[in-house]
Amino acid sequence: MFEFINQLHEAFSQAGLEDPLQETLHLCDILSGGALRALDGRSPQNLTAQNLSLDEIIAQRQAGVPLEYILQQTVFMGRPFTCTPEALIPRAETELLVRTVLTHAASLQAESLTIVDVGTGSGNIAVSLALELPQSRVFALDISPEAVKRAQMHVDQYKLQDRVTVQCGDLFAPLAGKGYEQAVDIVVCNPPYIPSGSLSKLSAEIVEHEPLVALDAGPYGINVFRRLVQDALHFLRPEGLLAFEFGAGQEVLVQRLLQKSGGYGQMQPVEDHTGRPRVFTALKALPVPQSS
Repeated sequence: MFEFINQLHEAFSQAGLEDPLQETLHLCDILSGGALRALDGRSPQNLTAQNLSLDEIIAQRQAGVPLEYILQQTVFMGRPFTCTPEALIPRAETELLVRTVLTHAASLQAESLTIVDVGTGSGNIAVSLALELPQSRVFALDISPEAVKRAQMHVDQYKLQDRVTVQCGDLFAPLAGKGYEQAVDIVVCNPPYIPSGSLSKLSAEIVEHEPLVALDAGPYGINVFRRLVQDALHFLRPEGLLAFEFGAGQEVLVQRLLQKSGGYGQMQPVEDHTGRPRVFTALKALPVPQSS
């Protein structure tokens, strides 16, 4: 989104228009159905959140604190979510993962769906899927007790307590022995995928403020992928979907992990709007018939 706005502003500037900023905002307002116009009439002094003044917001931004944490809010899939440092900031890029799962779910035309969101963080994926798929039963799992509290708050906020269960534990541990083996329709995950050695290359805004447990994925950035790919096989039903986000340049490693597991078919990356592979999907293979 911001890249698109920058491109518009640059194009209008190069075209020599009298007020390129006004032209950019006007066009974006029309394309967004008047969302920017809704801010009209509010002075900067009134654009506050959590009793913060504009000066305080600027001071925290100068210190590198993400705006989402300063304002304690963000938007994901068009819905507001509370943002605090206990969980990773929900990002627009991850909406591709949700849309990929929704497309698959629509193709199933199932009367009921069991979905597991591994590493749920603030619960934005689990909540979004539950709201879009009223026939779904969603389990939102995370190893961080703090993240689990935040996810539960969002479940309560959207009144999804009857269909979304938030549990604390490592990967699928909360579901082990509860009768969900070979019974899950969809496993979705936005795992840590940053190699440990690359953390220092991230902006200080990310490393110093967002939870490292949600970022650090070991020497090659695939520690969680290895376990996710293997463990999901115990819970997915035959032809159940595994869908997860991955980092730049990791598609070959991810595909090899899926192939090496021997339990998946129809493996394919899903590209974002820039053409970059960002999400991988795979279906659990059907059992091989035993020869008589």
